[in-house]
This record gives sequence, C-alpha cells and structure tokens, in this order.
Amino acid sequence: MAVLVAVALPAIAQDEQSAEQAPESPVSGAEPVNRSLVWTGTGERGLSQTFSDAAVWLELEEGERALGLFYPETRLPARGALVVLADEGETAASGLAGAVARALAARGWAALTLGLEAPSPALQRRLARPVVGTPGSGGNDEAATESVMIDVMESENADDLEARYRNRISQVLEAGLAELIERGYEAPALLGVGGASIHVTDRTLDGASASALVWVAPRFYPVDRVDLPDRLTSLGASLLDLHPAGSGGGEPGWTAGEKLRRAGVEGYQRQPIPWFSPPSAVVGDAVASRVAAWLESR
Repeated sequence: MAVLVAVALPAIAQDEQSAEQAPESPVSGAEPVNRSLVWTGTGERGLSQTFSDAAVWLELEEGERALGLFYPETRLPARGALVVLADEGETAASGLAGAVARALAARGWAALTLGLEAPSPALQRRLARPVVGTPGSGGNDEAATESVMIDVMESENADDLEARYRNRISQVLEAGLAELIERGYEAPALLGVGGASIHVTDRTLDGASASALVWVAPRFYPVDRVDLPDRLTSLGASLLDLHPAGSGGGEPGWTAGEKLRRAGVEGYQRQPIPWFSPPSAVVGDAVASRVAAWLESR
C-alpha cells in the first residue's frame, strides 16, 4: 500500500496564531555564531496541547524531538499515507500544510504534518547568495573572489551551520516516515510546500523509504537550484510538481520543468493548480485532489 506523509493541521486557537505570526528569533545578537541554529520549535508546545489527540512527538538524535500532527484517513478504504513538510517558518498546523492534510484525510489518505523552522538570518543570507559562474550571478571573478573571502571572514562556521540545519530537517523527515510505517502504512510519500521542497527531495535522494515525491509551489535557493536537475536523474521515485497557475513555470532564469525534462528525469509530471495568496482551504483542497488522483493513478 502506497503511503504519503503530509504535514498539515487544523487551524489553531487565536493565541497560537499570534505565536506563529511572530516566531521566536533563533538567536540573539549577543550569542556567538555557532548558536545561530538553535531550534525554537515555534509553537510546538502550544500545538501539542491544542491538538492533543493528533500530536505525535518524534524522537531525534541527541535527545531532541519534534512535533508532528497525525491525520488518519476519514474515508475507507485507506489509500496510503504522506508526510507533509510545511513551508519555511510554518508550524505543523499553519499555512497550507494543515488544509492539505485535512483534505487528504477526507480522500482516504492519512497525513502526518511537520513544521519547518526558517533559517536564521545569517544562514538565509548564505543560502540566498548567487552562485558564482551561473547566469544572473553578476559581477566579475575578482569581485566574486573578494566576496567569498569576506564571507569566510564573517563566519568560519558557515558550512557547519548549514549542515546542521539540513541534518536536523532530514532527521525529522526520517522520523516522520518511520512513524507512519510503524502505524502500518507501507511506502509513504513525501510532500513539501514551498521552501520545504528541497528538503523532501534531499531526503528521498539520500535513500528515504518514500514511494513518491510531491512539490507544491516549490522554491529553491540558488545553491540548491543550480545542480538540482542533474541530481534528480538518480531519483528512484516519481515526482509530481504542482505550480501556481500562471506562474510561468518557476523563478527567473530557471524553469524547473524544462530543465528536468531535458535532464531526462523519469516519472516527472508538472501540473498547474489554482492559487491564492495567502493559500486558503480552497487551495488545500485543490492540492489534495491533484495529489490523491496522481498517487492513485500510479
């Protein structure tokens, strides 16, 4: 039985919404650089109390844990399950994840939603830098070299900062998949919203036990975007790319669908979806409808 893991939850109480709109800063100005990755678990304690019946604490390395919200299928027969990773800065209940999870459950697909802490400001600046030598990166080689030297001087721990951030997200996804498998769902699927798309992709490429991969309105940092088509040629799972209708197929200078097709990525399918900003329950239902239909057609 195919399994999809989704990260989505119902709307939370007003006090939790306030917490989500103003998430804690992961680090204060007085803390050293290596504290920039402190995981605040934005809203997790409050969410676990608000959604006590759905809350699932996932055990990670070094005694850490992460909150997931489990939505069992509400229509039989059960079709499978997904792990849904919310967009950057969203909890397991906020944003599009919750709406998608509820709509999937109504279609016979269980979902486990997970929140995604946004990168610290220092890490975000690092991830957003243009990649030297790619179209649109701008500047000459001398200026680029000088920029790199300055970056190294500003933070000698930059590589470690990024690695620890990505590693923790990978741990959370693996724990989410394991939770679904333990509940009897074989071969779950992974779904990532917005900036979460690269993380579900990395986990799948690293050998996760996921039967399928879904991107919803994917966004990628330059450092991830540059070699993604080549990396996906080794993808062992089918990939559904849902993009907002009229978006033109991706970010300026890089059309995901075209590059993936040129790279010969098998099992890749791209579909437009209606979109409103911020995403509403209507969008969540549309996404769930496309995902369920695609999974059932495989």
